[in-house]
Amino acid sequence: MRATIKGKMAAMAALSAAVLALSACGGGNEAASSGSSTSGEVNLIAYSGVWQDQYTAAVIEPFKAKYPDIKINFSSKRSSAEMLSALQGQKSNPATDVAIMDNSVSTTGNKQGLFEKVDEAAVPNLANVPEKFRDKGGFGPVAMVDAVGLLYDTAAFPKAPESWDVLWDPAYAGKINVNAPPSLLGLSLTAITAKMEGEDYTKGTDKAVAKLKEMAPGVQTFAPNPDEYQNVITGQTVLGLGQNARGQFYSDQSNKKMGVTFPKEGTVYQINTVNLVKDAPHSAAAKTFINYALSPEAQSAFAKALFYAPSVTNADLPADVKDRVVPTDGSLNIIPLDVDFLSSARDKWTDTWKREIITK
Repeated sequence: MRATIKGKMAAMAALSAAVLALSACGGGNEAASSGSSTSGEVNLIAYSGVWQDQYTAAVIEPFKAKYPDIKINFSSKRSSAEMLSALQGQKSNPATDVAIMDNSVSTTGNKQGLFEKVDEAAVPNLANVPEKFRDKGGFGPVAMVDAVGLLYDTAAFPKAPESWDVLWDPAYAGKINVNAPPSLLGLSLTAITAKMEGEDYTKGTDKAVAKLKEMAPGVQTFAPNPDEYQNVITGQTVLGLGQNARGQFYSDQSNKKMGVTFPKEGTVYQINTVNLVKDAPHSAAAKTFINYALSPEAQSAFAKALFYAPSVTNADLPADVKDRVVPTDGSLNIIPLDVDFLSSARDKWTDTWKREIITK
């Protein structure tokens, strides 16, 4: 009888040990599911076209050389709005790890619970991002800085236009392209026009809308194809809205056929953030990529490739590049863009443009 009891106790002990071992094994698999910081893959969603080409050459390829065991899968979208829509569709089962998008759109994603907070423990290079380029809630920081500029045909304008008023000049009616909302360019023009009309866009845009309605008949297209830059370069239009970085790039590509300038009334920043997706399938490798994206070498390389201003304080730029990226030292007349407000007003402003401004 005593032997039988001992046998049962031994069996129970063996079973308990097996259960504990199985639990430990399961816990180990769960921990491993977050992946390694130096191996695995990163699913990145960001801009298409020339942005993708230049970012791949300047940042992704050097990253892969430094971390050969991390594969980068690039999913490209034309706009931040398209990226947000894709991430919203994945919310219950994320397939993306990192998103680089406009901060007015990433702010919406933060509010919707699409992104994780990041800190210096996980992303050490965050220490070199100044406070003004950090998210106040601790979400993805600014990765690069640009601003909206006025594109112009250098043959039609030997001297760069000095005022946004040129968009209303009857002499150029039918020769203007304006990318309408939800594009940030159209949203930015709304804020700029409100400033010109002495209006606080966070309280109302009636004056701005009325002014934009006056401009509308002179606009050849509200959906430039293939894009706002090529429309000017090919002579389809002579004026348009664009971003300084791409404007500088395409100016070089076109042998200065197109120029880009900042009118005296001011402009708005176009700022991209780098964001860690909530419950990212490859979180550890994703943090490694974000850290590299904020490194001085990556920031400087992309500034040289596509003229985006670095968001970190320790990036070193050649003088000829520094002169062409957007200044972040306060010397440029910047109209503050309230991203929290804009993230909530985007749909309303887009609808207003469709109903009241775009009339053809």
